[in-house]
Amino acid sequence: MFGLFTKKEMDQAAANAFWQWFAENEAWIIENLDSHGMDVVWAVDAKIKPVFPYFKKELEFQFGFNSGEGEFFFFHLGDKYLMRDAKALSDLMPSTLAKRWKFIIEA
Repeated sequence: MFGLFTKKEMDQAAANAFWQWFAENEAWIIENLDSHGMDVVWAVDAKIKPVFPYFKKELEFQFGFNSGEGEFFFFHLGDKYLMRDAKALSDLMPSTLAKRWKFIIEA
């Protein structure tokens, strides 16, 4: 047994829960981006962190929503596991959200 090595895998249940929460709170997210941006960031951060249990640093992301289209920038910070799992998270985005949001993965 190699107890020193932790699995570097996305938590699938947390990923699904994240998108469910995002969909349920989408109106609040959009309404508060401009006026209470940090409230949105903290709320999203609390929900997205469990998706990447192996990543101990701060996750970095940004939002924008203009003219009915949203952009969710997710930064993998050069971490190959985070990049892989961000793609997997993106693929799990419900089609109802994907009509209005782009999940953009960047270094």
